[in-house]
Amino acid sequence: MLNGKTVYALIPARGGSKGIPRKNLYRLGNDTLLERTIKLAKACRYVDSVVVSTDDAEMHELAKKYGVNMPAPRPAHLATDTARTVDVVLHVMEEMSINDAYIFLLQTTSPLRTLADAEGVCGLLEKNTGKADAVASVVRHDSPHPDKIQKIDGGYLKSYLGKESLVARQSLPEVYALNGAFYITHTGVLLRERTFMPEHTLPFVMPKERSVNLDGMMDLYLIEALVTKGIVRIEEYAT
Repeated sequence: MLNGKTVYALIPARGGSKGIPRKNLYRLGNDTLLERTIKLAKACRYVDSVVVSTDDAEMHELAKKYGVNMPAPRPAHLATDTARTVDVVLHVMEEMSINDAYIFLLQTTSPLRTLADAEGVCGLLEKNTGKADAVASVVRHDSPHPDKIQKIDGGYLKSYLGKESLVARQSLPEVYALNGAFYITHTGVLLRERTFMPEHTLPFVMPKERSVNLDGMMDLYLIEALVTKGIVRIEEYAT
């Protein structure tokens, strides 16, 4: 629980994936990415209930094995490439009658995050009750810095942000990118603002080696290299 309210860990797991086909069932260590996420959520001391939302029959059965399945697979209109995660979450809230609770969103594609990270995200929101509405995990983004990003306009290079691009990297402000590992906010915020990032969202900064997000094959190769070379250790969780 968090602030005396139930915490629901919600795991979206769409069947269709173009970058890495069936990536939620990719096995890393002892478990598939979906199982790894379920076990991490179950191990987190703040989490009271885990729910998997999927349109895929195999993943639905896998969720059922761990007792975290929805009553029925996700509707087709919420399983397209353009479906918004927040709409999937709102559907789960309605179907499961979840209200006055916290939604802890864990996507399956961040397999190098740790239990300490998960509990740190929840703890950060707990410590800032009344000051923050949400927490999102981020990673420092060094290269390319946004001020150096270009666009092609009329055949010529132009600064995308209208900034002077040829400046020393060290003189530029620190910037951070969402790494997709964790988001947490209250159901009231989601119903009111339909986002996991309302105005008062705190950052939970994670290191680069734990922030790899599996989107395409290059990300998969990077994760395998990090694990093989011992740069990161895969956490294994009990059922």
